[in-house]
Amino acid sequence: MTLLKVDRLSFSYGPGPLIKDLSFEARPGDLICVLGPNGCGKSTLLKLLTGYMKAQGGSVRLSGEDASAVAPERLAALAAYVPSEISTPYDFTVRETVLLGRIARRGFWRGYSSEDAAAADLAMAETGTAALAGRSIVTLSSGERQLVFIAQALAQEAKLLLLDEPTSHLDMKYKSDIMALLARLAGKGLAVAAVLHEPALAALGCGKALLMEKGGGYAFGPAAEMLRPARLAAVYGLPETSPLLASVPVRP
Repeated sequence: MTLLKVDRLSFSYGPGPLIKDLSFEARPGDLICVLGPNGCGKSTLLKLLTGYMKAQGGSVRLSGEDASAVAPERLAALAAYVPSEISTPYDFTVRETVLLGRIARRGFWRGYSSEDAAAADLAMAETGTAALAGRSIVTLSSGERQLVFIAQALAQEAKLLLLDEPTSHLDMKYKSDIMALLARLAGKGLAVAAVLHEPALAALGCGKALLMEKGGGYAFGPAAEMLRPARLAAVYGLPETSPLLASVPVRP
């Protein structure tokens, strides 16, 4: 079953293309890393996939349904999105924060059911945040908060999880923990796509990679092929011998 099918997707903010004729798909069990230089359209792509922004060409289908025609509550059942910047202006507990993920499925002002509570508890258990349930979200470290917002997305119970820079500003342990979590979620049958800034992290469980270039060029395929230094050097405008690429494992 295909959970995400992108067909010849195109988008531009100006006269030149940002995303051009982009096609790829995600199935249950896929962990896809999205890599590329700043300004190539990675974050815009995720917004197009979730329907937050409308494509100018091509199509996005979620579990076979046209994303542009899906009602918001139905969309929440098909895909969950964790943005790169999440503000925490309110002094909610971790559990209250995770429960907010159910609003997308239930709507505002309906109150939470036992089903909602169970989904939140399961999401916190999955992300290792259950012990933080009573803590205020504003007291947590950056790594802890990121895990909580992933739990919030999981509480939607969607089969497709989209994350924009989930490891940014985190220390090495949390980067590793989050990549391990995403790999585990994919192993349980979710399709996961994550925008990453560090190609080395993509080697921690990603089975497929989407390389995006400025001007709309792209390549999609097995991570073992996409993560080769020669390919990455061309995408990022680096020499193949750059120490920044030396940390990316060369996989057979």
